[in-house]
Amino acid sequence: MADTPENTPSSPAPQPAPTEEQILADARLRELLAGYHPMYHELFLKTYARELQDLHYKGKTYEDSLEYLLRQHDKEAYTYLWMIQHQKLFDLECQWRAEQVDVPGALLTANFEDWHNYIEECPVLTPISPGELELFDAFLAQLTDPDDLETGNPSRDFWFHRRYPHAREEDEDDHDLSAWTQFWDLRRGTTYLRQLPDVRGGKELRYEKAYRRQRQEARPPAAPVPPDPRPHVPTWGDEYDDLVRRYLRQFEHPSRLRQFEAKRQLSLYQAADDQTDLEVALERLQDAGSVEIPIEAHANWRQAVITASNRYYFSQLRAALPHVYSEYCQRMALGIRPEAATEGWRRRHERTTMFDDLAERVRAGRRLLGEPDDLNF
Repeated sequence: MADTPENTPSSPAPQPAPTEEQILADARLRELLAGYHPMYHELFLKTYARELQDLHYKGKTYEDSLEYLLRQHDKEAYTYLWMIQHQKLFDLECQWRAEQVDVPGALLTANFEDWHNYIEECPVLTPISPGELELFDAFLAQLTDPDDLETGNPSRDFWFHRRYPHAREEDEDDHDLSAWTQFWDLRRGTTYLRQLPDVRGGKELRYEKAYRRQRQEARPPAAPVPPDPRPHVPTWGDEYDDLVRRYLRQFEHPSRLRQFEAKRQLSLYQAADDQTDLEVALERLQDAGSVEIPIEAHANWRQAVITASNRYYFSQLRAALPHVYSEYCQRMALGIRPEAATEGWRRRHERTTMFDDLAERVRAGRRLLGEPDDLNF
């Protein structure tokens, strides 16, 4: 393609937009209007001048906004694509913890946590295969709730509650496997991996207990504090609201109590189960542009909108997957490092590792138990 002023690297930056007076006085512009009836020449040129002013101040924003709308689902599809690698790492960790396989570079369970945090740099996983992509697409096809899409480590709650089963809240679901893990296990026959013993985790826990016990024994005993039978001041919930009402009645103008009740009523409305989902759904439908999205009849119009939005959202994620996967394969073939899947998380936790912290505790525990000061166990 021949170079043009628009695509040559040396194209000068756009100049400041001309004024309306400059536009009206430009003979070149009037010459182009010679084929039109003269009645609206002046109006067109003035409108054109305003157009140039608008593009001068907002042109880049228009380009960025269109790019977002055209590729708004690519970024999320790319992030969710890494759920495949997270799951493969979960499978590998189950086998390693059971001491069924050796994993290069894995000395502690924290290695796997670090690999989950920087999944696209994980050195022990094979690239995503077309078959794995097809399985993930089938998973998306049967979803109805975007909350079933989880990024990051899918095994954190699983291992935590296996080590500390009594830490589970009474009303907490006792199923720690994500919807994706359950789908993966059902299709690939890997359910047995979640039943394997956590041999490595048990060994680490023994050393950590020795470390914590020594730290606790070295800590000076706290001075005895006489028991105080009085209840704690409530800081949330119904008891907090009742105490605030008591204060408002006793110390404030009557209007403050009325305003507080209005605030509470608004919060109840805004905390409705479908309120946030509805806001997200409406935003997604608005960003869909002129695409026709069917909405099925439903007794609750909010739920009808949410369902239609979710269906459209999943269809767009699935439509973006082939393009995103193709770019991923190109980068892998060229030896180019994949883009970060969770860049926002990285900025907040730049290169922090779980391994260093756990290694210090484990080695200290081994020393206390008279074992070598290393991680060879």
